[in-house]
Amino acid sequence: MNDLSQFKEALLDNQSIGQNMMNYRKLRGVKAIELAFHLGISEAAYTKYERGETKITVELIKRYADYVQVDPIHVLTIRPGQLIEYFYELEKRKVQMDSKQFDALLEILRELKDSNDTLKSLIKEAIV
Repeated sequence: MNDLSQFKEALLDNQSIGQNMMNYRKLRGVKAIELAFHLGISEAAYTKYERGETKITVELIKRYADYVQVDPIHVLTIRPGQLIEYFYELEKRKVQMDSKQFDALLEILRELKDSNDTLKSLIKEAIV
């Protein structure tokens, strides 16, 4: 498996994205039926997305993220440990990376940090 496919797999794991969708929905205090109504689908169809049983599309993520007021990239950042491992491996081989690849890596790491900061804020809001 090449590096790019590993990265895509880390970002696009259906079950993990579904888990994130459920977590953000609950943190926002939104019921599954409300979200399903907003998306124009049944509650049963929506919960299949959360369980990772139905393929999640980019369009669905955009509409979902708009409703729960979360950055779509945060929904896709699903296994930080795996992403960090991926980036660590790239860093170990930084001599092989060109400047564009390295800049892209830095941008993704910034997004990951922003995602973590947002998640911390959402957790604080939910606790208070």
